Parts: sequence; structure tokens; C-alpha cells
Amino acid sequence: MILVGHFVKWIYKLVRSRYYLNIMPQFFLTNWVFQKILGNNNDIPHPVHYTTLISGYKNIIFNKSNDAILKSFAVSGGCYFGIANGSTLEIGDDTIWAWNINIQTSNHDFFDRNQYELKSVKIGRNCWIGGNVTILPGVQLGDNVTIGANSVVTKSFPSNVVIAGVPAKIIKELNV
Repeated sequence: MILVGHFVKWIYKLVRSRYYLNIMPQFFLTNWVFQKILGNNNDIPHPVHYTTLISGYKNIIFNKSNDAILKSFAVSGGCYFGIANGSTLEIGDDTIWAWNINIQTSNHDFFDRNQYELKSVKIGRNCWIGGNVTILPGVQLGDNVTIGANSVVTKSFPSNVVIAGVPAKIIKELNV
């Protein structure tokens, strides 16, 4: 009976939120089962794709009513957000991402593998992160940055650029 109540509240949220209207119902049902019944990402107040793992959600800073970001959390599967305590991930409005992205805010020390280096990550507004992209600790991306698929972002980049490669580099500047 308790699960039915949770499901009804969740459906009510669906009806009230605009971003849910553009997502297939089977995503919601599957995500709900994994979040509410099986406990995957169950501490997160909005739908998260059932194959995505978010560690350190409380350290992610974003506009909780931004449709684009919420939709990416719900439909972009296979992602890993490893946001360590003592660091943050900031995501700008209207930023979206594809499947299998990996964002880290900590890394092992080069010599002492029991020590971690913490560095926050900041992603600007209106960015597009392609599939299979890895963003390493300390990266700051400006607004309107597009990251090509399979890229590894090891350093920061300014606004209005397209980056790609391993390691990522600027392949095009956008005239805005």
C-alpha cells in the first residue's frame, strides 16, 4: 500500500511538471521501480535513469526546476557522477548530456593511492556533453560548450567552443 502511495505522488509530479511531457512513459515506470522499490538513487528527489549512478548528489549544484537538466538525468543512462564530499559539480541551466558520461571531482594522488585530490567541476549554461565523455576533476567549462563523443576533458575551456579528442582540445570556435 505504501508503494502505491509513492507511485501516486510520483504520477502527480509527472502531471505537474512540463519536462515529463517529452519523455516516454516507460522511462518513468522503469526509473520509478529502480529508484523507489530497488533503491537505486533513492535519495534523489527527481527521476534518474535506472542505469545511472550518482554518488554525492547533495554536492551537485543546479537549478532544480530546469527542464533540460532534469530530462537529461531521467533519460541519459549509464552515467556516473562521482562528486566527493568537499567538492561540487555545478551544472548551468539548459545543459544536456548523452549516455555514458563520467564526471569526477576527485582523483587518487600520484604517489599515495590512499590520498585523494579534490577539485570541483563547473559546467556552464547551454552546454552539450556527447556520449562516452569523461570530465576530470578541476575542469571549468564556459557557456555554449559542445563536447564531442568519446572525449576526455582534462583541462578548462572558455565559452562558445566545440571541443573533442583525447585529451580534448578546441576544434571550432562559435561566433555568438
